[in-house]
Amino acid sequence: MNVLAMFIGGILPYVAVFVFLGGMIYRFYVWFKTPQPGKMTLFPAPSSTAGSIISEALLFPSLFRSDKVLWIFSWVFHVTLAVVFLGHIRVFTGLIDSILMAMGISGEGINWMSGTFGGAAGIVLLATGISLLIRRLLLKRVREISGVPDFFALLIILAIIITGDLMRFSGTHFDLEQTRVWAQSLLTFSPEVPKSAAFQVHVLLSLLLIMFMPFSKILHFGGFFFTNALIKRR
Repeated sequence: MNVLAMFIGGILPYVAVFVFLGGMIYRFYVWFKTPQPGKMTLFPAPSSTAGSIISEALLFPSLFRSDKVLWIFSWVFHVTLAVVFLGHIRVFTGLIDSILMAMGISGEGINWMSGTFGGAAGIVLLATGISLLIRRLLLKRVREISGVPDFFALLIILAIIITGDLMRFSGTHFDLEQTRVWAQSLLTFSPEVPKSAAFQVHVLLSLLLIMFMPFSKILHFGGFFFTNALIKRR
């Protein structure tokens, strides 16, 4: 195993976890310490605050009311991202396979579902991601409030999607068993990194994104709950 591969697959994952957790602790600290206005509320609290927050988190009704075109792309992007996340749980563990087999689905059927839905998700993610980048570049009002970190986050996400699609649709498709061995070996602190260069690039980009997340606007999924508690409290 060469030094670069060992660094990407055997050292950087631990660094990424440390940076991510440290960054999250720092962000939560900042959110909790941010001065709160006395009794000021921006919106009256609904009868069910929890229900309102769940609805906002899953359906984005506020975004729908303000920008329906952006809502379409954002909602599709986030839903597809959730599907891809579930797919990666299958990649790294046998949990999803066990659940599907318990439901009576064969191994061949699981592989077909993975190829079909995973491939479709990769295409949809790429299309919506590119659309969001074009929107950020072409719309003046969006471009004016976009900084370098915003473009960096979107570009690295697109790079991760592209490398993932290349592994799925080209001859450099990842080896599922090797990937699971790698994931399990990280837990025992004896990493066995797959030799695939495409896999290593994909992992490198993903780990960079994970380390960047606590310090970027990507963390809106966490700050969202704090914001709603403030602007819709009784």
